[in-house]
Formats: sequence, structure tokens, C-alpha cells
Amino acid sequence: MAIARENIKTICFDFGNTLVEFGPEQVAYQYIALEKALTELFGSCDPARLKTIRDRQIVAPFSNGYREKNIRSLCEELVREIYNIVPEESQVAMLMRTRYESFINIVELPDSVPLLLNKLRQRYRLGLLSNYPCGRSIRDSLAKMGLSDMFEVVVISGDVGYVKPHAKPFETLLSQLHLSPSECVYVGDNWLADTQGAKRIGICAIHTTQYVPYESFEPIEGDYVPDARIDHLDELEELLLPRFKE
Repeated sequence: MAIARENIKTICFDFGNTLVEFGPEQVAYQYIALEKALTELFGSCDPARLKTIRDRQIVAPFSNGYREKNIRSLCEELVREIYNIVPEESQVAMLMRTRYESFINIVELPDSVPLLLNKLRQRYRLGLLSNYPCGRSIRDSLAKMGLSDMFEVVVISGDVGYVKPHAKPFETLLSQLHLSPSECVYVGDNWLADTQGAKRIGICAIHTTQYVPYESFEPIEGDYVPDARIDHLDELEELLLPRFKE
């Protein structure tokens, strides 16, 4: 499919499974780190029980009106449900730190991404909009990877209070960029959160299938169709940048 580039001023990206991989392997790493921390704090932790609760927490916003929970409440919920106790503040802080550090440690940047972003920002402004309950984790990951200066605006669901596909994260992004929906392209992997969320508000959507997500949402009747589909992020160069004859 072709993208009408004439009116596009900004390319905005999802983070996990779009710019970086955050699929089953990365989630499993984070679960193992949480299991270790919980065992140290409270005693033996059933990994299957932990996985069941965390899996439910991950998809919960998509059935509660797209409201995002913060990291603190998610960690408190883990302890209450696994051990049937109310954790102390210091214990919650350790679990929050574990989630933060495991995220920072496991996320890796493909070499091709900075090269692509540098090419795109010669023509477009760049933004980032991600579903994640901890904005600090995303921002510090960007800093660690040397990407902070790439993005004019960074919006995280944990800071907004709602997850994509709710309109508020997209509206926050557009407001901070001072753009209309027709001036923005959004690139993401999640069919519901990214493609449907962007299209519902009038933003051009590119659906990428480069990585296998941990959770997925299949198309249903009446869904919007993305403006373009790509198998790898590098395809954006041909899709969004003009070709010059030598």
C-alpha cells in the first residue's frame, strides 16, 4: 500500500515489538526476576501462579475501559494474591525496582534502528507512544540506547492513565506535537492498541509484524484496515522516504 507523504509531518512509534523486541523471551526474563525477588522477600513463590496473575494484569486494561494501573499497585496486587498479605512499603519498592531493572536489562536495540531513525528525522519529526505502566522504564531505556534525542515527544500510558487504543494517549501525543491527526503516521505491532487506536482517531497506521508479541489481538469484523503493513521496520525507508534519481 502507498502512504500519502505530502501532508505527513511526524512519524510516531510504539516501543516494544516495534523499535525493540519485547516478546515471550523478554517477558519470561522479567517473570524470573520477579519470582526471585518475591522468594527472597516472602518465601517460596509458585511460578505458575505468578505467571497467571501477571498475564491477567497485562491484558486487564483492555477489559476495564483501557485504564492503566501503576507499577506500585500491580506489585502490591501480586503480593496480596500470592501470599495473602499486605506488603510493606520497602517490599513494594524492591519489587518495583526489580521490574524496572529487569526491563532495562533485557531490552536490546537492533543496530539498524538508529540508522533508520536518523534517516527519517531528516524529513520528519519523530515521536514515541507506548503502553507501559512505568514511564521511567521506557525513558531510561531510550537514554541507555542513545535514542532520547531522537524523539521530540515521548508519551507513556502509565503517565497518561489510559492505554492505547483509548483516544487519550493519542490525543496527548498530538497535543504535545501541536499536530492534527492527518499530519501523523503511527507505526506499531499491536492490532488493537496500535492499528485500531490510531485509525479511530484519524491517524494513518502502519502495522508491523517483525516480532512475535507476548499477547496478541486478532482482527474482528468491522476493524479498521491499516494504511500499510510491513514485515520489518527497515521497510519504512522505502515507504516513507522519497527516492532520488542519481
